[in-house]
Amino acid sequence: MAKQLVPIDELQLGSYVTGVASQTGDVVIKHAGWVRSELLIATLKQKGVSAVFIDPEQQLPPPKELPAAPAESVTPVVKPRTDFMQECARTELTLQSTRQQTAVTFEKMAQADNVDLTQPSQNCDKLLESSSRNPQALLYLQQVLQEDDALLRHAIRCACLMAAFCQTLQLPEATAQQYTLAALLHDAGKAQLKQLFPQEQPTDLAALPYSLALLEQSACTAEVLETVSGHLAPLAEQSGGAPLLAIVNRYANLQELVEQNKLSGPQLSAQLLKSAGQSLDARLTQQFLLGIGLYPPGSAVRLKSGKLALVLENHPKYADKPKVKLFYHSVHRHHLPAKVLDLAKLPEEQIVGAADLSEFALDLRQYF
Repeated sequence: MAKQLVPIDELQLGSYVTGVASQTGDVVIKHAGWVRSELLIATLKQKGVSAVFIDPEQQLPPPKELPAAPAESVTPVVKPRTDFMQECARTELTLQSTRQQTAVTFEKMAQADNVDLTQPSQNCDKLLESSSRNPQALLYLQQVLQEDDALLRHAIRCACLMAAFCQTLQLPEATAQQYTLAALLHDAGKAQLKQLFPQEQPTDLAALPYSLALLEQSACTAEVLETVSGHLAPLAEQSGGAPLLAIVNRYANLQELVEQNKLSGPQLSAQLLKSAGQSLDARLTQQFLLGIGLYPPGSAVRLKSGKLALVLENHPKYADKPKVKLFYHSVHRHHLPAKVLDLAKLPEEQIVGAADLSEFALDLRQYF
């Protein structure tokens, strides 16, 4: 087997890594394998790997871009990000409006009434506009969303995640709007089932036929129907926006488990990747996680100093150097004055990993 030393900054997708050449941590590569995602490279960097050995003879060809953009689409103009805090304040109002309108929509659908989708569509447009200004704000707000109604919480969370996902993939505006609307309304059938059977907890699969019937009755587009109808189907049968909604829906469901302390943040990503190539499209799953970030906005991390912090906004270039807000010291076991740090400007302070707040009997929701 040929062996070539490659600095971690020069490691490319498709490289066949055989071992770690140099590092400041203790990473051990038990099995040789291909680098199939930027997320893996970012993780190796974060763990202190500075160089690896690869076998150049087993280099994979360049991956195909997914999903393919329509021939008539044009390359979007990259706009500068708006200020994170300003965008959060602006988008919070949008989420309040979306929450109120979606509650009304679900109530009407529960009564099997015809629903005008103009307002929900406009709300989705606003979410996409926010995502184009700064997708980190949407990712943060869906994570910290305070909503007692589980159906509403899941619907809004999925719409936010889908809007950010569409921005990551740079999809055409019209397509992104339809996919985001599908994400917002994909569980509409649960509202009707809860009305019919208040003592039961409807599953996604049981609610799907009801959702499709209600969406057809509301004269939604074929694109929305295709996205909703296929998101629970086997991977080979998913088409249109269904592969994207399958990922978004699965991620949002796993988030619920994290909030119930049944799953940790790192386990969430691991669970999602476990489904990649099976029920979820592998490359799209990697793209989604890249957009979410190594440390998703709204998650808790432990710093080298022992301080715990809430991730606010990921750096557009350095996955391991987000902006964070301090709130607790894990060594001295006391709260800290809230302070925002830009880790990209503080080389002496680094993230050592995700923080398990149950170890300190802390509730992350208190620090948003």
